[in-house]
Amino acid sequence: MKFDFIKDFLAEAGDNNNLRILKDIIPVSARECIVGGKRCINFSSNDYLGLSSHPEVVAESVKWTEKYGAGSGASRLVTGTIDAYTILEQEVAAWKGSEAALIFGSGYLANSGMIPALAGRGTEIFADKLNHASLNAGCRLSDGEFRRFRHNDLSHLTELLERADRYSSKLIIDETIFSMDGDVSDIGELYSIAQKYDAILYLDDAHGSGLFGERGEGLAKTSSCDIAMGTFSKAIGSYGAYSACSKEMRDYFINKCGSFIYSTALPPGVCGSISSALKIVQSPGSAKTRTALQQKAAYLRASLAALGFDTGESSSQIVPVIIGTSEKTMEVSRFFYDNNILVTGIRPPTVPAGKARVRIAVNALHTEGDIESIIEKFREIKEKIL
Repeated sequence: MKFDFIKDFLAEAGDNNNLRILKDIIPVSARECIVGGKRCINFSSNDYLGLSSHPEVVAESVKWTEKYGAGSGASRLVTGTIDAYTILEQEVAAWKGSEAALIFGSGYLANSGMIPALAGRGTEIFADKLNHASLNAGCRLSDGEFRRFRHNDLSHLTELLERADRYSSKLIIDETIFSMDGDVSDIGELYSIAQKYDAILYLDDAHGSGLFGERGEGLAKTSSCDIAMGTFSKAIGSYGAYSACSKEMRDYFINKCGSFIYSTALPPGVCGSISSALKIVQSPGSAKTRTALQQKAAYLRASLAALGFDTGESSSQIVPVIIGTSEKTMEVSRFFYDNNILVTGIRPPTVPAGKARVRIAVNALHTEGDIESIIEKFREIKEKIL
């Protein structure tokens, strides 16, 4: 039958404990949510600074919606660019310290569009093995030769570049913070390698934007890469993505990047929420919030390590606890839910086989009591499950 492949896929996923099911959730705050009628502490959200429900952010979204309407009408090349987008792009460029910026509908649209625009025939792409799926999608959609180096192994990257065709154009693609591992790439060394081999350096700063830097501008700066891409859907608490780059590069993407050309622009109200969040992120008080957040994450990592859990090379607000099998991972996730804590199990193909894990996302609204509670539950998991 023509749909047997669907039945077979779903059956196999279920047998391997890899079947994904959508959960109904009622958000209360970045810290809490209601799942299945149960109030839970949320350790799964990427709303790292709790800005999605910040009164000023919500108010600005409403203000821009009332001024411009609920939708944008079409792509910006069709319906024109209202000042909502121009204002926001200027604010992003100033925040990132770049000549220019371009706004996209989502991180997936940005990565799956800009990479094919940069990598045509005769381009060799060098990408970290654990890069996000959207980056890999962009590489596969391009006409370039897609090569992957071992995770955070810059010696392997250098070996691949040494073997590359000296006449080819070269594009290095990496993340600043890896979304499932929480570890950080060596941006300075990446930049040096890119300079040596005359390669374009493209950095995805989705999980660094808003959380690092003096003004929360992130880890990827245009002084250390050619294109700094990031999202507004995590620490910024809204939706959409940006590219911080040169003015010439921005003009190029406007004319060459399919996901920008053929996608309807973000709703103006979303732009308003982003604009407000960027102001909050750059305020003096936010620096203390970012520091406190990373201190909580460091304490959690140290406590879990003391209990014998594997948190990989995490050094950020993302703390994976690698369990191994999908079956045990989901048992751990259910245990947390039974104890009013939402911790999502991450299974293949999102992570490699044998590396299933629960992914803890620490945010600014989590209290010391929340952190102690999850540590205590891991102590019980060690005794009862693992």
